[in-house]
Amino acid sequence: MKALRETGFWGRAAAGCLIQARETGRILIPHRSEHCQQPNTWGTWGGAIDSGESPEEAVLRELAEEAGFAALEEIIPLYVFEHRSGFRYHNFLVTVAVEFEPNINWETQAFDWFEYGKWPEPAHFGLTALLAHEESAAILLERAQT
Repeated sequence: MKALRETGFWGRAAAGCLIQARETGRILIPHRSEHCQQPNTWGTWGGAIDSGESPEEAVLRELAEEAGFAALEEIIPLYVFEHRSGFRYHNFLVTVAVEFEPNINWETQAFDWFEYGKWPEPAHFGLTALLAHEESAAILLERAQT
C-alpha cells in the first residue's frame, strides 16, 4: 500500500507483455476486469515485479498467472514507461508459435487476437503509450508481416 500511495501504482516497478502468434502475426490483448485499476480497458498482461525478480522473470510469472501460458518462443524488450513518481513499467513482446486460448483469472474479463493496427478501444493508457512508441511499433509491425 505504501508504494500505491507514493507512486499511484501497485509497486515501484512492473512488467507486462503483448503476445504475438508467429503463425498469424496477430496479437493477444486482454480486456481488464472491473476489479483492476483502469477497469474495462484493453491493456497488457502483467503486474508488479517481486523482490529479487528481473523484469523478464516478472513478465513470465505474470503471464503464467494471468493467461495460464508459458510455452513462449522469444521475449523481446519494448518500451519502458517511466512515471514522474519513479515507477517504471517494462513492456515486452512475447512470441508464441500459434494462437491459443488463455486461461484467464479475475484480472481479465475478456481477450482477443488482433491484427496489427486494428487495436481495441478503450485502450489502457499504458497500451496507448506502448503502441505510440516508434521503436516498439516497428518491432510489432515487422513481426506481424513475417
